[in-house]
Amino acid sequence: MTGRRTATAAIMGTVMSIAAPDGTDPELFAAAAEAAFARLRHADEVFSPFRTDSPISRIRDGRLPLADLGTHPDGAEIREVLAVCASLKTQSEGAFDAWAVGDPPVFDPCGAVKGWAAEQASAVLAAHGLTRHTLGAGGDVRVRGGSGDGPWRVGIADPHRPGQVLTVTELPDGAVATSGTAERGVHIWNPRAGHPASHLVQVTVIGPSLTWADGYATAAMALGAQAYGWLTALAELTGYQALTVDRETGLWWTPRMAEHVPALGSHAASAP
Repeated sequence: MTGRRTATAAIMGTVMSIAAPDGTDPELFAAAAEAAFARLRHADEVFSPFRTDSPISRIRDGRLPLADLGTHPDGAEIREVLAVCASLKTQSEGAFDAWAVGDPPVFDPCGAVKGWAAEQASAVLAAHGLTRHTLGAGGDVRVRGGSGDGPWRVGIADPHRPGQVLTVTELPDGAVATSGTAERGVHIWNPRAGHPASHLVQVTVIGPSLTWADGYATAAMALGAQAYGWLTALAELTGYQALTVDRETGLWWTPRMAEHVPALGSHAASAP
């Protein structure tokens, strides 16, 4: 592919970017991109814990009881995110817990919201006719339909070399989510240990949905040294594959990750 049509917007404290093959109709692209950005802005308004009157802030301080979500205008999507958070807590055996973030523990679903919102925005793009696109949300990317010349190529950042790419994944359709410490420092909370997680510096998860890839990457960061066994079992159960980077620059990945990242095929994963 010789070029791309692109659009960006600052939403959720990061840069959201949309790209499509260069031959995409410009009016279709502009309309689809604006609809997707509007969906992301709405999600930020509903789920941001930094907006004092957002529904999430009101749930946190008790002004919006969960029992009232049935009549709340945003209740259906809030309950959808709460269900994702509950599932992630169960699957990670408590390593991901939106109700116990920080000291003292507070309600903060941010670990699940960005991936969920970006997955929703990608669906909006497709519904508006942009069936081949990439949507980037910070370290998370959702791709659909291939690039026109083959699969989309998505770079995975190197946390030990700022601005450099660790490797590249090739994916015609699916999600690539990366959680780590390179951009924001140690910030992912381990509720079972009662302190921020610091064993791993980065986890990348690849799979069909950005909702789950993002949540699994965050949960793995929180699990720390226990992440290797958990990610291996997760890959066997769900098909989501993972690549981790530790503090000593060692790489480890699940058995089928090399299918998405060809460069891994010539290397051996470091022992966890």
